[in-house]
Amino acid sequence: MSDGTKRDARKRIILEIVLVLLSIGVLAYSLLKLGGKMYYLICVAMVLISIIFFMIQYERKEPKVTEIMLVAVLCSIGVVSRISLAFLPQVKPMAVFVIIAGVSMGPETGFFAGMLCAFVSNFYFGQGSWTPFQMFALGVVGFFAGIIFKSQDVKPWKVSLYGFLSIVILYGGIVDINTLYYMTGMSTKEALIAVYGAGLMFNVIYGLSTAALLFLLYKPIIKSIRRVMKKQDRISGID
Repeated sequence: MSDGTKRDARKRIILEIVLVLLSIGVLAYSLLKLGGKMYYLICVAMVLISIIFFMIQYERKEPKVTEIMLVAVLCSIGVVSRISLAFLPQVKPMAVFVIIAGVSMGPETGFFAGMLCAFVSNFYFGQGSWTPFQMFALGVVGFFAGIIFKSQDVKPWKVSLYGFLSIVILYGGIVDINTLYYMTGMSTKEALIAVYGAGLMFNVIYGLSTAALLFLLYKPIIKSIRRVMKKQDRISGID
């Protein structure tokens, strides 16, 4: 790796850290200053941050239409799947497609897909103070999926295990902050135990359903995505 490439990589990492901290700052502001109000404004701010995050990966290259199309397709399927299976408690395939987006197209795409899926799907389920927390939580799940799984041949069980742990620990841990402050109005040890204890079973069910669907769908979807991307690379080479 050349010195220029290393410098670019460092700048990219620094910018991503700044954007993550900015997202946390926006959530903290909505939590401590706005008290759950003006959540649409907070959501728009989060979406703008996710767009910048997404564009970081195209700093040194032009975005391919195929990649953007694949991101749109994965996000659309994720949103539709959440709505279609709303009658099954805590079965939300949306996280599956966010994780796959992160693994197949990078952590920045995973972060963007998670933010966008949560925001758009809540136009059906209802927006509220919880939406920014769901956006950030799902974005973080997609982001770390892209960082952890860089190999071309990842075993489905490993991705499934990540899906379970990330939903229970990352997603549940972040989203339940909303419940702790906005629903109980307290941050005591007792309130913390009560809120996270009450939400644990729901998070476990969500994590198990995500893990099961990842185990079944990960390999065929990843193969399809990479086949489309390779075909586009061949066409671009001919052009």
